[in-house]
Amino acid sequence: MDTKTPFFSICIPTYEMKGLGASYLRTTFENFASQSFTDFEVVVSDHSKDESIKELCLEYVNSFKLKYIKNNINRGSSSANINHAIKNATGLWIKVLFQDDYLLGTKALEIIHDEISRSEGAWLIGACQHTNDGVNLFDSHFPSFHPDIHLGENTIGAPSNIAFKNEGSIFFDNNLIWLMDCEFYKRLELKFGAPIVFSHICIVNRVGAHQVTHTLIHDDLVRNELRYVKNKYKIYEYLKSIYLGKLFLISSMDHVTISLMKFKDRLRIFFS
Repeated sequence: MDTKTPFFSICIPTYEMKGLGASYLRTTFENFASQSFTDFEVVVSDHSKDESIKELCLEYVNSFKLKYIKNNINRGSSSANINHAIKNATGLWIKVLFQDDYLLGTKALEIIHDEISRSEGAWLIGACQHTNDGVNLFDSHFPSFHPDIHLGENTIGAPSNIAFKNEGSIFFDNNLIWLMDCEFYKRLELKFGAPIVFSHICIVNRVGAHQVTHTLIHDDLVRNELRYVKNKYKIYEYLKSIYLGKLFLISSMDHVTISLMKFKDRLRIFFS
């Protein structure tokens, strides 16, 4: 049994994705099997109700180190699903990769690893291209970070474009859908400081009607999430101002913020 700690844990949250999930994941797995850099494990957290993802994982269990986990908790929440994969990761670094995205070329992991090794940062944001058919690539995106990214101006792109040190205490906010990525990038900056900004294109992001952006996002959700995130960071900044910021991780503000907002709304109804 291999007990060596891998450099990367590639964490993949999966679900049926309108019947396309297993097909997209197969492309990703084929790419993993041909990588020049092999010091990695793959951690799949599966929200699917059927067995197609599990059966696919069984096909590739001897191609690379692969950990499949059926996840029946908070089904439908991308944040909860990727968090479940992260919690089961043993690598030194977490590489997030959504199931419809994939690595570009056979040296992608080697290139990312080498950039991390020669840099001093604890998280990396990388460039990507896009596809809608898995063949033709377009719209190269070169990332940048800004301090208000948690408010929705996403200059990094999809979570598949990031990697970060596995220190066991940083997760996506389960309360978010639209802002799940942007708010997580802010968490990484609060924990680790500025990211390594990497301009080499190693990731392909798949776009199309299957994306959450086209299926779950609506105006009320956007307004409510923005209100929640603004309130959460107001609370956090207040705690910092009275020298309590170091006692609270930003992740601990999730439940506090929800509770305070619910209490405030009840008071508004009571006094209206």
